[in-house]
Amino acid sequence: MGRDERGFETAETAIVLPALLLIILAIVQGGLWYHGTNLVQASAVNAYEAARLYDATTADGINAGAATADQAGGMLTNVNVNVERTATEVTATVTAVTPGLIPGVNTTVTKTITGPVERWVP
Repeated sequence: MGRDERGFETAETAIVLPALLLIILAIVQGGLWYHGTNLVQASAVNAYEAARLYDATTADGINAGAATADQAGGMLTNVNVNVERTATEVTATVTAVTPGLIPGVNTTVTKTITGPVERWVP
């Protein structure tokens, strides 16, 4: 006579369902990290673009980077915009924390953009 297999599907579900949910949460967490990385990159680019202009200052770059990060609608927290400008080069660095699905699991993202200053060359 064959074995009774009643309840086998319940055991399968109890094993497979948590693994499936963990995979789904990992995919969503990866998407949040990727979106946060893009927002930090956009803030760094805008900080650089504002600070590289002919008569611009580092404060112009910091304000532009912070304004871009603020437009993310709370997606980024602990945003830090740093702009260094020399006579020929500008470096803009933006660091921010992206959110996580699990409370307390957040990722810090840093992006740096370096390029030339807009200037007159005879």
